[in-house]
Amino acid sequence: MILVPVGALLALASLVLGFSVRRDVPAVDRGLHLAAEDLGSGFTHSATVVSFVLSPGLATIALLSLVARAALARDPLVLRAAALLGACWSTVFARHFYQRVRPIDFPKWSYPSGHVTAVAAVAFTAVVLTAHLARRHLRAAVALAVAAVGATAASRVVLEMHWFTDTAGAILAVTGVGLLVAHALRLLPLGVGSRREQS
Repeated sequence: MILVPVGALLALASLVLGFSVRRDVPAVDRGLHLAAEDLGSGFTHSATVVSFVLSPGLATIALLSLVARAALARDPLVLRAAALLGACWSTVFARHFYQRVRPIDFPKWSYPSGHVTAVAAVAFTAVVLTAHLARRHLRAAVALAVAAVGATAASRVVLEMHWFTDTAGAILAVTGVGLLVAHALRLLPLGVGSRREQS
C-alpha cells in the first residue's frame, strides 16, 4: 500500500527538519517572522481568535468525545479513531527532544507547534472517520481539514509564537504518523469495506 511508505517518508521528513532547525534559524523563518512583525492589529486580532478556537483544547474535547462514544456505544471503529487521534497528537512530545527556542521568550519548546499538532491530529482523524462513515462528504472534509490546519499554522506565525518550520514539522509528523498508525489499526484503505461507507 502506497500510503504506508508515504507515511514513513513524511515522519522521516519531520525528523530531518527538526534536526536541521533545532539550533539554526533558516532564512524562510526569519523572513516570515519579520513579515509578521509588520502586520497590523487586524491580523493579530484575527490570529488570536483563530488560535483560541483552533487549539489543543479542541483536541482534548475531540478525544474525550470519541472515548466516551466508544465506551457507550461499544463501537470498535470509534475506539480505533480515538487511538489514532491520541497517537497523532502525541507527536508534540518530540519538542522535548529537539528543544528548539521560540521566536519570543516563552517557557515551552518551539518544534513542533503544539497548536498545529493538535488541530492536525483532529483534522486527520476526522477525515479518516468521514471516509468510513460518510464517504460522499470526503472531499468537503479534506478541504475543511486543510483550511483549519492552514489557518492554525498561519495564526501561530502571525502571533510570533512559532517559526514557520515549527508548523510545517507538526503537519509532516501528524500526517506521517497518522498514516502509519491508521494502517496498523486497519483504518486504511480509507472506507474500503466499511459497513457504513455508503451511509
